[in-house]
Amino acid sequence: MFKLQYFESSPRVTLLQILLKDEQSLQIDGILGPKTRAALQAFQESRGMFGSGEATPDTWIELLRGTNLTVISSVDMGDPTLQTDVRALEASGDQPIQLGAMCNGVEQLVTEVQARAGNKSIAALRLDGHGNLGRWLTVSVGDVVDMSKKDYQETEKEYYSYINPAHFAQVSGILSRLSGRFAAFGFAEHHGCSLGKRPETRQLLAKLADLWRVPISVGINLQSVGHVTFFDGPVYTAFPLGMNLRSWSRQFQDATVRNMSFNSTFSSFFR
Repeated sequence: MFKLQYFESSPRVTLLQILLKDEQSLQIDGILGPKTRAALQAFQESRGMFGSGEATPDTWIELLRGTNLTVISSVDMGDPTLQTDVRALEASGDQPIQLGAMCNGVEQLVTEVQARAGNKSIAALRLDGHGNLGRWLTVSVGDVVDMSKKDYQETEKEYYSYINPAHFAQVSGILSRLSGRFAAFGFAEHHGCSLGKRPETRQLLAKLADLWRVPISVGINLQSVGHVTFFDGPVYTAFPLGMNLRSWSRQFQDATVRNMSFNSTFSSFFR
């Protein structure tokens, strides 16, 4: 699932706090501080698990049990070296979608995600691929940076297999099919390198966050293969409607996932 760091501030932590909140008294703020860690430890011990206070794969599975939520990952296998990430995801309890270099990869991604979700709401959508030095969110085109100039020019034409600022309008109609599939407190992330560094890519992420109505997180630095359950270094997150982690998280203080109730002036539990 997701590897969390102590004192991490992220939508991942918000999800963790919401999943814990039905049994523990917690402030939903997206910060993994001492109280959240103690609540996690207490949850583990209540389930007969070792109370490590760490968000282990088994803990995530137990937290999601009995909810109508799902976590979905997809790996851009246009680069076969990302098989390492597939193995890392499988070791964390995930069974990622694997998309090879194909035309129309964005639509294939959306179709596969919808099928995986079924009648559940998406708590998290993790996309794993390359960032093309911060310019593209690859879905099924592989390692663009190391291609020959000729191969790059040909791949660049396959703009329905990656997402970038120049053609976001063309693929937004396809991507919008996932807008209603996220839980209100769901989130997305892409593990391409340097995506959070470039201003034009940050603007793209803001559009995608507004389209899906959930935060989307990306790394600012180069991301190491095999580290797909967490980000290497600082993270940039675009929140919908210009919100931030605090304002976005606080609206879910009264959310409960075991009986699937949620009240907010911002959104409804299922959208």
